[in-house]
Amino acid sequence: MPGLFQEIFERARQEKRLVGVRTSQSDPGRFSVGYVLSYSDEVVVLRIINRDGMPTAIQSFNLPEIFQLDYDDQYIRHVEFKADNLDKVYAGIKSPPFLEQEYLTVPLLLERAQQMGQLVNVYTHLGMDYYGYVRQLTAEQVLMECYTEYGLSDGVVVFRVEEVRNFIWSNEDSRVLELRLKQRGTSQG
Repeated sequence: MPGLFQEIFERARQEKRLVGVRTSQSDPGRFSVGYVLSYSDEVVVLRIINRDGMPTAIQSFNLPEIFQLDYDDQYIRHVEFKADNLDKVYAGIKSPPFLEQEYLTVPLLLERAQQMGQLVNVYTHLGMDYYGYVRQLTAEQVLMECYTEYGLSDGVVVFRVEEVRNFIWSNEDSRVLELRLKQRGTSQG
């Protein structure tokens, strides 16, 4: 086994961190992510974690077939974050009381999101989607403070309210993002 592979396997095992293993040179974008349970000069065994942070399998990989390892990149940290916070990411989704008490319109949903400091995911008719907080709202336009899926600030966007195609109040991705922002102290709060 190449020495650097062994170093990464040992580091990932000791630090209880995820590692990405690539074995298909014909499809190099395909890889498996998991925790190193054991390894030798011939085989590595991982507890496979899917993109949702859930354990799905115990799988072995023959070392001669591994052509690349990924460690501590954004995607792996994102999966690791979900795996470390399963109870918060997949906790029951609570509907805000106003959903059952008011006649709903897109402007009302945007207004309630702003009032409640709710991080939302908005899709537009133009095919754009944004994760963020509604910071300003007029009858015609909305200004959102946006974030990437990894919790990085992605600036502000202003678009027409009439362009909103649909609206996600809470889903797995928005809860992960909210949790990241709360831990950093950058959320609406």
